[in-house]
Formats: sequence, C-alpha cells, structure tokens
Amino acid sequence: MYLYRLEENLPAGCGFCHIPYDELNMPFPAHLTYCYSCRKQKVPDVLFTTIDLPIDAIVIGKGCLIQARLCRLKKKAQAEANATAISNLLPFMEYEVHTQLMNKLKLKGMNALFGLRIQITVGENMLMGLASATGVYLAALPMPGGIQIAGKTPNDGSYEQHISHMQKKINDTIAKNKELYEINPPEISEEIIGSPIPEPRQRSRLLRSQSESSDEVMELDLSHGKKDAFVLEIDDTDAMEDVHSLLTDVPPPSGFYSCNTEIMPGINNWTSEIQMFTSVRVIRLSSLNLTNQALNKNFNDLCENLLKSLYFKLRSMIPCCLCHVNFTVSLPEDELIQVTVTAVAITFDKNQALQTTKPHVEKSLQRASTDNEELLQFPLELCSDSLPSHPFPPSKAVTVEKASPMGEGNFRNRSAPPCTNSTVGVVKMTPLSFIPGAKITKYLGIINMFFIRETTSLREEGGVSGFLHAFIAEVFAMVRAHVAALGGNAVVSYIMKQCVFMENPNKNQAQCLINVSGDAVIFVRESDLEVVSTQQPTANCQPLCTGEDVTT
Repeated sequence: MYLYRLEENLPAGCGFCHIPYDELNMPFPAHLTYCYSCRKQKVPDVLFTTIDLPIDAIVIGKGCLIQARLCRLKKKAQAEANATAISNLLPFMEYEVHTQLMNKLKLKGMNALFGLRIQITVGENMLMGLASATGVYLAALPMPGGIQIAGKTPNDGSYEQHISHMQKKINDTIAKNKELYEINPPEISEEIIGSPIPEPRQRSRLLRSQSESSDEVMELDLSHGKKDAFVLEIDDTDAMEDVHSLLTDVPPPSGFYSCNTEIMPGINNWTSEIQMFTSVRVIRLSSLNLTNQALNKNFNDLCENLLKSLYFKLRSMIPCCLCHVNFTVSLPEDELIQVTVTAVAITFDKNQALQTTKPHVEKSLQRASTDNEELLQFPLELCSDSLPSHPFPPSKAVTVEKASPMGEGNFRNRSAPPCTNSTVGVVKMTPLSFIPGAKITKYLGIINMFFIRETTSLREEGGVSGFLHAFIAEVFAMVRAHVAALGGNAVVSYIMKQCVFMENPNKNQAQCLINVSGDAVIFVRESDLEVVSTQQPTANCQPLCTGEDVTT
C-alpha cells in the first residue's frame, strides 16, 4: 500500500492508517470504516506492512511474533519442466501463507502486521515458505472479528460435534491471547461503520462527488465490525491441517516476548542489558512416505523447538524480549532442511511506569546495569578510553574526536595512565540499528567478512551441532577482534547473510561458509554522558582524553 503525504491537521498516531484512495476507486477489495481515533478518514479492517511500527502509532497492549510456515513437495525436474512446476505451486503457496497470517492474526486478537518478511525457498524436491511479522492491535483500526468454523456436511452429528468443539477451542484461545498480550480496547458507544467496496457493476459511476458516493454506499454494509465475518471452511485435509496449525502454536513462556521488528510494540522501559545470539539447526528428513502433511509437521516442529530452546537458554534474563528475530530457511541438499535464526534479547523493567514513545536511538536507559558483562562470552583484554572527558555536542553524532580511535588508544597506552572509565568491555554486537541506553558517537565503516571452515573429523568435534557451534563462536570472536582493532566498541545492524553448510557423513567431513556484515561504531552510555556533563575535566587529563595532540 502506498501512503501519500498526510494532511497536517490530522491527529498524530493514526494518519498512516488512513486509506489514500477514493473509496470507489480502490485497487483492491477491502472493508473500510471510519478511523477509531480521529473519526474523519477511512481505515481498513486489517493492515499488512513491511515497515517497522511508526513511532507515533497508538498501540493497545503488546505485540507478538506471528509466523506462517508452509511446505509443498514437487517432482524433480530440470530446465523448463522444473520452472513450470515451481510456477504452478507459487501462487497457491502465496495464497496459503497469506491465509495463515490472517488466521493467526485474528487468533491473537490483533489487527495489524508490521515487519512482514516472506521467504520462499526452492529445493530439488520441495518448496518451503516462511513468513514472519509482528502482530499488534492498532487503536485506529476496528476490533477484529473472530474465526468461525464451517463444514460441508452439517447433517452428520459427530462431525458437527467435532466442529463445535474446535470452535470452542478457538474462542478460548482468542480470549487467552487477549489477556496474555493485554489487549483491552476501550468500549465505543456508537460505532461509525463505513462500507465495503461495491461490486464491479456498481463502479460505473466513479466520477461522482465524494459526499454523494459516501451517502449512497453506506447502505451496502451488511455485516462488519465485531461480528464473526471471517469464516474458515473445512472442506478437505488441507483446511483441517490449517485449523490444527492454529491451535498448536505454543505461546512464549511467562516473562518472554518476541517480535521481528527492532522494538517490541507496547514496551518502552528497556534496560541496557542485551545479548545477541545466532542458532542454526539442520534436520534430515526421511524419504519414505513423505507427504505434504508430514513435511509441514516436521517444519513446524523444527521452528517451534528452536524457539523453545532459545527461551530455555535465556531464562536467566527474564523479563526480556527477543527483538529482530530473523529466520532464514535453506535447502542445501535433498531431504535436508537448515534453519538459521538471529535475534537479540533485551531486558525490560516491569516495575517502571511506561514512558512516552521516543525515537529509537534515544529510547531506553532507565537503570544502569553493572553486571551485564558477566553474561557475555568473549571478554577482551583492552585498555582504551570508551568515554572522552568532554561532553559530546548534542547536534553532532558522527564525528566527535579529531584523532582516529586507533591512534588515540595506542597513544594512551604508551604515554600515560588512562583516565577514568578507561576499560573497554566486550565489543557489543546487535542486529538493531541502535544500542539501548547508549548514543552512537562515531561510525567507523561497514564490516563485511567471509569465513570458511571444513573438517575431516566431524564426529570427533561433536557432530554437526558441535561443529557449527564452534564455528559461529569463532566468527563472533573474530568480528569483535576486528572491530576492537579499528577502535570501535560495538557492531550494529549485524546480519548473517549466508550460512552454507554441507556434510558428507560417510566420509566424516563437513564444510561451512558464513558471510556476516554490520556497522562498526563507537558508542557511549547515556548515563556516562550525564555524569560527564555535570563534571569538569581535570587540566592534566584533558589533552590525553581529547586526543588533540595525536597525529594520524
């Protein structure tokens, strides 16, 4: 959806939801209602977007990670026959992925998706689709209707009983999700309802005035709003499988939240404790009696078990949120599925009052943590100043010091004892574009590194899991060392672009290629900036800390 420039007199928080098209000239069918915030413009009943949540958006409750997973078998073929087989499957896969997202969004009791990322992976004998997004409840959009189950054989008593039982489970799940994610929209006394898009035969008179068209199409609204207008019809095994996939999604444990955007909607009281991680899982499928249903179940179990293992390993950081959760699926060989996930765990304070929303870079240091370095894995023995003794100018954030960080650090180590706060801890790594509770003072450039490792003793190194774990740990250590050598103390916007793994179990061999990139930066804690602004630097330490006497 293309969003045009909004009028200046519209209230903040709902302008990006308004439909920029004339109601009768919509390029796609949609149900429209008046905005629940401003009551002036029309909004759709649901939003699917690829952007992060706007800063001024009004969100009720908290968000959550929503995923749609789909696998389809195909015959092995080559050249044009292979292209034809893939082309025949893609439209149906896109439709089913979209249907899953819509069903799961309504099951969560939410009405908008942000950060939508869809990946279709093509293998020799299968296609896999994975869509990830962050679901939220926008106050400007109408309350989503429930999901109604319908069958094609209503005369069968046992079948009707099964349908009613599943309908009850879905209703109970929606109620539990609303309580879990604190979705309590305010009651609206008089609901202002818009109209669905008219039928094609009613689009002949498109040059009427807006007021005339609005008065006429108001009569077309038959059912909308809180009614169960979304019907999920069970007519085959695939539809039954979709219903079961809705009910088998396990919510995160208490104290955990997850999203694929940079910031979890509904949480603003972040702390400075962050921990980035990358996890890779590889499974080999059995080629005997492999069906679409079995393939979908294996893929769902793989992703769910991967998330459960992350929750278990990060249980000491509760309460925390997994932000920027990025799943990547690849099919390196026949009957081999590889899933890579990269995310960052950020803790938040439950007892603090929620603050007003701020820009991402200026969000969040509410309490300083002194023991967060103990949770990290790679301590580096460095001695250079992470905090200059003069306050940073608020308007400049890219160039602060005249000398290069590398030359300044060497000069301090050779000449004199460092100033206060001179020890640099572990180089921070995060897939986010900012560091909570910190201000980026200088960008040192992009980091783009390739690593290749192979082994001829795979079993002796702990198998595939031990080999990949050791290799990824070495990648993190080398990236941190490279950034520290440049004089930086953090890597932001980290991404693992490629992780190609191949193995030959008969020969006890394996190879892996990893490509990572990010931005090397220098950051300073906001709490340290406040301390510096209240203290005057000493005269003896001033030349050393500013680095003005160092030549590069």
